[in-house]
Amino acid sequence: MSLIVKAFKGGLWFGLFRAISQTFAWFSTIIIARILVPGDYGLMEMATILTGYVALFSELGLGAAIIQREKINDNELSSLFWFMIIWGLLLGLSCIILAYPTVAIFNEERLLRVTQSVSILFIIESFLIIPLNILKRDIKFKALGFIEAISIIISCIMMIIIAKFGGGVWTLIGGHIVRELLKTLIIFIIIPWKPRLHFKSNEIKPYIKFGLNIAGANSLYYIYSKSDRFFGGRAMGAGNLGYYSLALQLSAIPNDKLISLINTVSFPVFSRYQNNYHEFNTFYLRLINLIAYITFPLYIGGFFIADQLIPFILGPKWEPLIFPFKLLCIAQLILSITTPNGMANTAQRRPHWHLYMSLVNAFVLPISFYFVSSYGLNALAIPWITINPLVRFGYTYITIKKIGIKVSEYIKNLKHPIIATISMLFVLLITKHFYFNSFLAFYLKSYVILTILIGAISYILYIWAFQRSFLVSIFDLMRG
Repeated sequence: MSLIVKAFKGGLWFGLFRAISQTFAWFSTIIIARILVPGDYGLMEMATILTGYVALFSELGLGAAIIQREKINDNELSSLFWFMIIWGLLLGLSCIILAYPTVAIFNEERLLRVTQSVSILFIIESFLIIPLNILKRDIKFKALGFIEAISIIISCIMMIIIAKFGGGVWTLIGGHIVRELLKTLIIFIIIPWKPRLHFKSNEIKPYIKFGLNIAGANSLYYIYSKSDRFFGGRAMGAGNLGYYSLALQLSAIPNDKLISLINTVSFPVFSRYQNNYHEFNTFYLRLINLIAYITFPLYIGGFFIADQLIPFILGPKWEPLIFPFKLLCIAQLILSITTPNGMANTAQRRPHWHLYMSLVNAFVLPISFYFVSSYGLNALAIPWITINPLVRFGYTYITIKKIGIKVSEYIKNLKHPIIATISMLFVLLITKHFYFNSFLAFYLKSYVILTILIGAISYILYIWAFQRSFLVSIFDLMRG
């Protein structure tokens, strides 16, 4: 079985398990959002501003280092495992300390215990890092999907129960703890690898040297990706921050639940092709093409239907998040098609390139969020669709030039996803103008469902008519 076929079939299992678990998670998110108040989401965001930054160093980039490495042995893995246990304990202690400045920054006493409880996550996750990345390296995504599905479904049930009993913000943090604990227990039952009582510092140094570039880039990403909520929380308070936070969470669903799955499967393939430049470039273009086919209709469609979709799924109390949700849909679309650049450079032993890109964003975006936060909720997402795209498209140009892909070839690769999305949008506009406007105000539920169905059908029909080879290639991979 070829590498791509193995990855694709593993990805299908991973996707199946994730579809089941995330469908469950989406419904539970809606149920919980109807029970909790915006302030609960705002408190959770505040509690994880500082501890979330620490979390970026919980892995130290060792996961990517393990996957990218051409050869690795059990002694090295054992040394890495015991190192991560010690590191997790230290990070857990740091969370207890960081709870006090968190309270001082936001002037909110309720944050103390919530923030300190995050330390439990660091201790649990330190046991997960090595076995989890062994499965990824070996492209055993069926097992990964099973572990994720069981842990998410059970944790979601627990969150609904906690919310029903008035748990408030503890609903959110409790769900995370239950999920990670279950994941740790299951993975050690499934995986044949077990750590030895062995530790040598020299064995972990090459991995740490490689991984620190990844950790550095992730830490900078956290700074600029959280700076909107940091400055927004200080300027607008927990209520408005809760609207923005949920808008961001909803807009990120396709990337977090679908594209992250594809990227997880793709990085081991990039790493195996790191010295085969033709296969590497071919896989890069196919990956960009696949991501575009998935995200373009979802995010453009989300922008189009947001005014009706948000009240339909969340209720009228969440209407203030509609405008930031629209802007964040565009921002997430740009993020989705530029994410493979980091994987490509890391696989070819250039993790520092992604670090440089993150450094530029970490300089310009927080400044932008500081200035726009005083203009209210709707202005907070503007830097995501103005500043960030300039940096990411520049990084894309540098990446494709390095790996030997022409700009014209890259753009041509996106032609059909773009045209298919424009065609879908045209059909929806015509349908809305001549038919839906007459009963939109009275049949909101029917409008939302019919719009989604018509958009999906028109999009698929375009692909069937003009890009049938794309569908054929997917079926060929499914057949192996």
